[in-house]
Amino acid sequence: MGGAKAVKVAAVDIGTNTVRLLLAEVVGEPGHRHVALPERHEVITKLGEGLDATGRLSEEAMTRALTGLQQYARLIAESGAVLRGGVATEATRSATNSDVFMARAADTLGFHPRVIDGVEEADLTFRGATNGLQSRSHSHCIVDVGGGSTEFVIGRKLPDYAISVGIGSVRLTERFQALGISDAAAQRDYVDSLFSGVSPPYPPTTVLGSGGTFVTLGAVARDLSKQAAEDHPGLVLSLPELTATVDRLLAMTVAEIAALSAVPAARAGVLHAGAICAERAVGHIGGSEVGISVADILDGLALHLAEEGASG
Repeated sequence: MGGAKAVKVAAVDIGTNTVRLLLAEVVGEPGHRHVALPERHEVITKLGEGLDATGRLSEEAMTRALTGLQQYARLIAESGAVLRGGVATEATRSATNSDVFMARAADTLGFHPRVIDGVEEADLTFRGATNGLQSRSHSHCIVDVGGGSTEFVIGRKLPDYAISVGIGSVRLTERFQALGISDAAAQRDYVDSLFSGVSPPYPPTTVLGSGGTFVTLGAVARDLSKQAAEDHPGLVLSLPELTATVDRLLAMTVAEIAALSAVPAARAGVLHAGAICAERAVGHIGGSEVGISVADILDGLALHLAEEGASG
């Protein structure tokens, strides 16, 4: 890998609850590339708000997301990124008016993000979360709780099994309200029923939780700020710790959750549902503990862009 040049990459993820940006360098030869000097940005836009009931992205939600993307367009221009790309996930692939939003997103960014399916989302997340892990011979399960879907992907160096379940923190919050499910036990049972079709071919050696919900849960469990949790490598929660953290959050009001330094105020309203989703996902996969991974789909996309750039 000596002498390999670094390439500056800008990767954008248009999610159901957040739009996120990774500015980084990808370093190394083919097969040995890694993400270096990551600079991460997040804006909570609730793009998928109301989608579960209407099947459409609202004008207000699209405007919020496009405002976030305008900020990113400026940061990308200032960064000098050579390679740029973006993906859009569950909210956009589910909405009947996604073509309208994606055209406006492309105009805003200056390049065309892609709507990807759940399997590609899981694959990119796996690649990003496992990039740089020392023990690549072990099997890993990546669980990514997003705003509109939850991905499970299991593999060693490459994914052997991937599935996307169309439920996440935003969609589940709205579903609980629509169905009148307010009791915590009933909410957990409902999520268990949604995950019943997840059937991996073998039990993983390690389970990694990817995405903002897991980072926030790690921060709450350790009484850290969200930034401190992101800067804390190797943060691991046992399943009992995770359950206790979820129980603690379920006993709090949204206002009390928003007052925690670990929780961005805009995430507080969907954290009850996201926390249950994360806890039941780890339990369903048979994990006794979960490692919190800051690296995720954006890192996987950055690596993918570097590969495309090298072959193009």
